[in-house]
Amino acid sequence: MNKYNVAIICLVVAFYLFFYPSLQLSSQHINVYPNLPAPLGKEPILFTSAGQAAENSILSNFANQLHLEGDYRPRALASDLYDYETLVIAIGYSQNGVLNTGRNFQKEQKRTITLLKEAKQRDMPILLVQIAGKNRGNQHTQELLLSSVPYASYFLGLKNMNKRTEMIEKISSNNIPYTLVSDLNDLKTPFNSFFR
Repeated sequence: MNKYNVAIICLVVAFYLFFYPSLQLSSQHINVYPNLPAPLGKEPILFTSAGQAAENSILSNFANQLHLEGDYRPRALASDLYDYETLVIAIGYSQNGVLNTGRNFQKEQKRTITLLKEAKQRDMPILLVQIAGKNRGNQHTQELLLSSVPYASYFLGLKNMNKRTEMIEKISSNNIPYTLVSDLNDLKTPFNSFFR
């Protein structure tokens, strides 16, 4: 009888280990899947910035490492889209960056929204990226994010972004797939999956 008890205990433990994790669903689920079910973006790619922060140069560098064809134009306008198949916008407000363009925040936001509207009208995939996390947690970055999300095809960001819950609600309410990563080293896989 003793060996039957051991077998029954093993079965109960195996059953528990198999089914228990699926019973625990978190209401604060964060998509950490490294890739999309199918690629959305096509080459060539226009890389630009909303807020004139330097983070877009990181994305352009990733694209070069992944052998993706594209150009980095930090001050791209809607009229620049004719040559491209996908728009990638890194969102992060830098006061110095905007001042160096001869614009103010309102003009930069208008340029960004005009660019997004034109890309949407052309049925162009739009990848929004916020990779500075809380380092660019200023109000202007938040405004740019919230006004840009409705145009996105996919959102990629850091888990430690400012006002994360508000952003996830906005992204989810617009039915936009998203991936949040822990750090920049984890960014290449979901970035690559947008194109391949």
